[in-house]
Amino acid sequence: MSDCVVQTTPMAGEFTATGLRNGGKLTKVTLSAVTWTALPPTALAGRNALSIQNTSATQIVIDYVDTNPAYEGVIIGSGAERFYSITDQITIYAKAQAGTPTIMIEEIS
Repeated sequence: MSDCVVQTTPMAGEFTATGLRNGGKLTKVTLSAVTWTALPPTALAGRNALSIQNTSATQIVIDYVDTNPAYEGVIIGSGAERFYSITDQITIYAKAQAGTPTIMIEEIS
């Protein structure tokens, strides 16, 4: 039998719990092909997770700024969904490829 040595290093930084602790919120958001829209327009206080469901028939893109003049960013196709571990201090914006589709935002706190 051999001797086992365990070396430890102190942890540093900020640690936060994820998952449902306080509650959740569902918000339908109508997008535009012309302007960027915050997802959702008002964030759930204490949010630690976000889901963007593109339930529309139109492709959308997301970005972290609302000043990008082009239709470019992370693509979320029709019927697709994206998940983020993200606080209420960070805003994600979306723009439609065409028209004014409605998508679903789920937030967990």
